Amino acid sequence: MRRAGRTTSDRTRAGPPVVSVAGVTLDVDHRRVATPGGREVALTPLQAALLAHLMYRPGRVCTREELMCQALGYPVPVGSRTVDVHVATLRGKLDGALTIRSVRGVGYALDPVPKG
Repeated sequence: MRRAGRTTSDRTRAGPPVVSVAGVTLDVDHRRVATPGGREVALTPLQAALLAHLMYRPGRVCTREELMCQALGYPVPVGSRTVDVHVATLRGKLDGALTIRSVRGVGYALDPVPKG
């Protein structure tokens, strides 16, 4: 499947190059996450784009279609579980530093408060 022709930095640039939510900092340009414990996590371009989209909108529910088109750069929403797989991988990499909440039948939201 072909991407929409936008680069990763175009997809992730809906806000500042560094964003922090709940003590977790994402450097969008370098695709690195720093957790409150000082652990650094490297992300793939798609994971960084997805996380940036959620972090720029903490607490807001983002639909799967919105995430597919705006964050991941697919030209039209497709009937796959691509977003779900990327979110599951992100949750594993973040190891509980952020809570990406599933909203059944709709999509995902990033909880803006630290876990604990």
